[in-house]
Amino acid sequence: MSEGFQSSDFPFNPPYTDGNCYFAGSNDRSIAEEFNASYQEGILEVVIDQENYGRYFKQFEYRYDEKDGIERIEVVIPQSLFRILNQFPRVLKPR
Repeated sequence: MSEGFQSSDFPFNPPYTDGNCYFAGSNDRSIAEEFNASYQEGILEVVIDQENYGRYFKQFEYRYDEKDGIERIEVVIPQSLFRILNQFPRVLKPR
C-alpha cells in the first residue's frame, strides 16, 4: 500500500482479470463491505477531492447493482490512471 497502486498488482489476463482497479462509489460503501466479508483484508479508502474526481475518475463510474431499491455505483479505474490515483491519500481500514 505504501507504494500505491501498481500495474503488476492488477494483471491483464482475460477472461478472468482485466487489469483495472475497482472501487465502490463515494456513497456505496456497502459494495466494499460485501467484498471485505469474503476477503477479510479490510477496506482501502482513497480520499479524492471533488474537482479531481470529476476531472479524472467520474467518467469511470458504472452501475454496479441495486440493493434495497437503491442503485449502487462502482468506479473502474484503468492502469493508465494509477499514477494520478497514487497522488491521493489512502487508508486501509480494518473491518
